This record gives sequence, C-alpha cells and structure tokens, in this order.
Amino acid sequence: MRRGHKRMELVRPADRKRRRADNRPDDAVFLTRRAFLLKGLFLSGFGALVAKLFKMQVIDAAEYELAAAGNQFRDEPIRAPRGLIVDRNGNVLAENRISWTVSVVPALFPDDSEEADAIAEQLVRLLDLRDLLVVRRSALPEGSEEYVLRELAALVGIEPARLLGSVLRSGSSDDLYIIREDLSPEEAARLREEVKRLPGVHVMDRVRYTLEANPGAPRPVLLKKDVDREVALAIEGNRLYLKGVEVSDETLVRQYPAGPEFSHILGYVGPITKEEYEAAGGPDGNYLFDDWVGRGGIEEHMEEVLRGQHGLRWVQVDAHGVKVNELESLRQDPQPGHTVVLTIDRDFQLKATEALREGIAAANEAAMKDGRDPVGSGVVIALDPRTGAILALVSWPTFDNQLFVDGISQEQYDAYLNDPFKPLTNFAISGEFPPGSVIKPLLACLGLEAGVIGPQDHVYCAGQIRVPVVGDESGGQYYYCWVQSGHGAVAMEEAIAVSCDVYFYNVGAPNQQAEGADLPLHYYNPGDPQPYFFHGLGIDRIHEGLTKEFRLGAPTGIELASEASGVVPNPKWLFQSPLREYWSVGDTINVSIGQGHLSCTPLQLTCGIAAIANGGTYYRPRLVEALADGAGNIIRRFEPEVVHRLNVAPEHIETVRRGMRRTITDRIGTAYGKFPRTGDDIPIAGKTGTAEYGVAVDGKYRQSHAWFTAFAPYDDPEIVVTVLIPAGGEGAVVSTPVADAVLAAYFGKTPQAV
Repeated sequence: MRRGHKRMELVRPADRKRRRADNRPDDAVFLTRRAFLLKGLFLSGFGALVAKLFKMQVIDAAEYELAAAGNQFRDEPIRAPRGLIVDRNGNVLAENRISWTVSVVPALFPDDSEEADAIAEQLVRLLDLRDLLVVRRSALPEGSEEYVLRELAALVGIEPARLLGSVLRSGSSDDLYIIREDLSPEEAARLREEVKRLPGVHVMDRVRYTLEANPGAPRPVLLKKDVDREVALAIEGNRLYLKGVEVSDETLVRQYPAGPEFSHILGYVGPITKEEYEAAGGPDGNYLFDDWVGRGGIEEHMEEVLRGQHGLRWVQVDAHGVKVNELESLRQDPQPGHTVVLTIDRDFQLKATEALREGIAAANEAAMKDGRDPVGSGVVIALDPRTGAILALVSWPTFDNQLFVDGISQEQYDAYLNDPFKPLTNFAISGEFPPGSVIKPLLACLGLEAGVIGPQDHVYCAGQIRVPVVGDESGGQYYYCWVQSGHGAVAMEEAIAVSCDVYFYNVGAPNQQAEGADLPLHYYNPGDPQPYFFHGLGIDRIHEGLTKEFRLGAPTGIELASEASGVVPNPKWLFQSPLREYWSVGDTINVSIGQGHLSCTPLQLTCGIAAIANGGTYYRPRLVEALADGAGNIIRRFEPEVVHRLNVAPEHIETVRRGMRRTITDRIGTAYGKFPRTGDDIPIAGKTGTAEYGVAVDGKYRQSHAWFTAFAPYDDPEIVVTVLIPAGGEGAVVSTPVADAVLAAYFGKTPQAV
C-alpha cells in the first residue's frame, strides 16, 4: 500500500500569521477602555486650547494689546517747573516746592468691582480722604431739576439761586459737579441718608469721584498732594497690590512765601478746566489734562511765559506698571518757565499794608462812635510818575491765595464770599467810587486849558449858591461848599488848596441858556440879588477832557484781570442808563466836584495825578519790570510806555501843581500839618477828597469816602501815593495819616508818634 505524503507550503511563518490576522472579520477590531479614555482626553484638551487661543487672540485682543504695551514702554510727560515771580530786588513772591503725591490712572484701575473697591478703601484710609457731596447732572430727573436742587440747597444751607446757577447754567461739560468737599465723617453719614430722596445727588469718596470724573484717562490724575513721606513710601511698597495707583516725589506745588499781602497782585493757580484744555489744543497743545493754570493777578496775565514747556520721556514698565528703565536717548527735557520780575518792592508793600490797616482801624473806631457804617476796606497805590511803575498796590482786606492751591474748604470760601468787605475784590483796580475833590486838579487843568477860567480869576464863595429854575428866579436848587461860612474870593491855586466847591461849580457849569429861559445859566449868593453867570466847561467838554486827556472811563491796561472802567457821564449815558433821565445843570455841578454819576478806580485817579506830577506825560501803569531765565539773567526788559501827552500847557499844569503844594504848606490848606512823619525836608504836594454819598440833610451827608493823593518830592517827583478808605469819613482826617506813613517808609524816615 502506498503511503501518502504532505504538501510543502512555500510561505514563511510570519506571513502565515499576517494572513491569519487579515482573514479575521471586521467586528474583531476593537479598542480597549484605556485607549478610548486617552483619546477623549486628548481631543478635549486640544479643543480647550483652541478656544483659549481664540479668546486671547480675538475676544480679548485689545486688553492683551494694552497689557503688552504696558509690559514694554510708555511715554510720560515731564512737567515744566513754573517760573518764579520776584520783586524788583529779587525777593521771591511765588515759587515751587517738591511734594509727594498719589495719583490714579483710570485706564489701569481694576475692572473687577471687588478689587477696585478694595483698592479705593485702602487709599481712602491711608490718605485720610474725606467724602464729597456731588450732583450728577445727567441723573437729575428731567423736568424736576430745579426742585431737586432747591431741596439740596435747603439741606446744605446754600442760596438756591447760586446753586441753580452753578449746576444748571455752568459752562462746564463735566457731568459731576462738586457741592461740598472734605465732609466730616458725621456730616457724610448724615448727608448719605438724607440725599437718598434726591435723585442725582450722591456722597462719594475722592477715589471714586476721581475715576468717574476722568473715565479711561491714560495718564495719572492727582488724588492727593503733600502726602506724608512715610505714607507715600508705604503705598509705593505695595504697588503690586494697588493696580492703577502711582506715587511721585517729583510734583511741584505753587508756594507764595510773601504772604496774603500780595494775593491781589499775584493771583493763584488752579486746575485747568476741560474747556480750557480743549481750547489750548487738547493732547496736541502745551497743557496736560490735569495741569494748573494762573487764576487772576500776574499768574494769569503772564501765564504764557510762566508755564514753560513740558518735556517727555519713555519708560519701560513691567506687567504691574512699575517703572524699570528709561530710554535716555528719547528723552525730551522740559523748558522751565521764565522768572517774572515785578516793579513792586516787597518790604515797601508790607509797610504800606500795615499803614492802611492802621488807618482802617482808626476810621472804624471813629465810625462806630458816630453811629456810621462800619469801615473795613481800603486801598493804597504807590506809583513812580517817571515810568508808570507800580511800587506798591494794596487792597484790603485781602485773602490767602495759598488756600486756593492747597485746597480751600467750602466754609472758608463761603466766608470770603459773604464778607461784607469783599476780600476777593481788588478795589485798587475793580472798585468804582466817586472821586470827590481829588478830581479837582484834573478839572482845573481842563478849565485853564479851555480858557473858561484864568489862574488869577477870582470866584467869591459864600458857602452856598442857589441856582434858579426856568420861570422861578426866587426858587431853585441850593449847592453848598464844604465850608458853610465860605472861603471868600479865591483864585485857582488857593481854590485847590482849600478845596473850594463853589469855585469848581464855576469851572464846571457852562454858559448856556436853557429852553424858555430869559437869561443864561446863573446863580445867586446868599443875600445878594445880583445874578452871577456860569462860564464853565459844560458836561461835554468835561467828558471829553476826562476821557481823552486823563483816560478815565476805560481800563488803564495794567497787567491785572477784572479792571473796571468807571463812569464819566454825559447826557447820552444818563438817558440810556436804567435811570432814563435827562441831564440838568445840577448834574454838571455835581460832576465838577467829583460827585453825582462820576466814578473812577483808585488806579485811574493815580495815573491822572501822576501825569500832572511829571509835567504832562501819561504812562501806562505796569507791574512787570522784566523777564529772567533760571539763572537770573535778564532776557527781556519792559520799557515805560507813554500812552499820551496831555494837551495842557506846561504853565497851566504848573499852576495846578502849585495849588496842590499849597494844600500841604498853607495854613488854610486842607492837609496842612498832616505829615509829621515825613517832616519838612520832604516837599509834598497833594489833594484831599471827601466823596459824600447817601441821603443829604441840609447839604450834609452822614457817609463819605476818604481820599487823599500826593506826590513827592515836589520839584522832582519820584512817587505818587493815593489812599482811599471807603466810608472812612473825611479824607483830610482819615487818609492823610496813611499817606504820611507810606511816604515815610518810602523815603526811609523814622516814624514819629502822632
């Protein structure tokens, strides 16, 4: 039997295994549980990564771009030091001092409300920040704004009209308006409850107010200056936890070391408004949005040269906003403001102020005894008639301008506003007063030049005159001289010396005939039936002379804001005024002795007297002598500016000057014996004035402004002094002692007991 045999397979073992595997059915392919979980985790992680990248690169792109920029470089302004203000001798009147400050950068402040609140609370506690009472204008209910504000005014004790005007008619575009600052904790707690019923009215802390008032501001906004060094360093040491907070020891704060006696001259600096910032060019201009600018006085008038030019630097900061480096190659150094050199003498200003204060105190004491109005204000002006330079300019009462820099309380500000003697008003340039008899030298020049009266022409003064009305020669209006017994027959020089009113009635009243009258304008002396005819200037020539020759009725152009114009009246002015009256000869008579509708500022009167003192040149009054650089080198000097030369003959001016000299030297002169401090070796010429006001009884007034003006030395004047004490009484009694003390201080005389 034949045995069968196996067939040999020509396939490798490995191929046989692969073949068996390939021959398995599809459902034999499977994944283990572990492999499935690993694959799921992988896919989930990849999806999360994609989502995160999408959020970072698309949704949060702007935020990360800002953060990235913050992690690199940031431009920072370098504030220019404000220029100094010094007196003529280099004594500093306004300067800068270094202050530690804490600011917030609204753009970098946390968006998270809890984090923001925590930082705000820390700042309030560390800096001892008081709450504010504010009105959010946009939140006032439409149609009920006045009701809410009137309720608020009653709540805080503010005049409703003032609050309505401030909030509703303010030119500011700011939504938040501060009503009260620096609330005490008790007051803040009380108001916080009471204003809940007043929509749009809030009590908020300083941090939140600063953030809301400057939304998104990219640069630091001042929160508090003059921070204690230890507190500032503690805040700086915790910057990592105080996002959006910056500390600086480079802030310059304005300082006024000379004291309040210079406030009306210097003014002060205050925060720039949004409107001012935008008007100055906004980010492209020369101001930062939180800059300080001049307010009043020299600070405002010389703002352009005082402010300087800000610089710029680029700093590298880390993710927390902490500066780590500066790119020196890109730095632009600031240019400091120029130093303004004034014509004022600091020590002389202080002595003039003290003399005025003593004069006001004496006048007030006398007024209280007589039952007259209290006296609390006054003016002293000292001017060099050779150049127009102001040597001293005092308006009392004054105010503390440092408070407006450091932060004035609402109570103090209200006290200034409510003070009956108006300390915020510079009476030297803004006070408008009837000049009384100090106007007579000016009228004398005009009368002599016009030829209506000669130097030797006499007028008889019997103490009063009666001016009849048309159709009634027996009646009319009485006009009195200040000496009821009269001065007798006087000519020009003596009339100035004794200040005869009747004489100057004749200088003023014109030779004209009223409609329906049989005779030209005339008057009668007591007991004398003979009529005396007027031949004076008339109101039109008085108006023209005072405005064109002596520049009354218009600002002088001194480097101070808010200068008043005064009033030089005429028939057109009177008819167009609220009085709506027709001009009469009585109006002209009153103007001819500085009464009636005539008014001027003390500075205007001083400039007019200076033009007489120097022989006929009217200089523009000036406070600025020169500009200097940081090293004190003069870079510009302001020369005297001749505005006008009087169209008055030199001999007429000299006649008037002699009359003013006789005011001091003649025994009958109104200022005779009034200068014990200066003595006989300082020849003085002057003119007293008593400008009456109120209701007259038998030709006498109970109230009057006390004037005196003088120049010295007589032969070669180098100073003109004008003193005014409103409601002070007689100029010869009240104001001459002040002028005596001021002149003694100027000439270095030792004051003597009076």
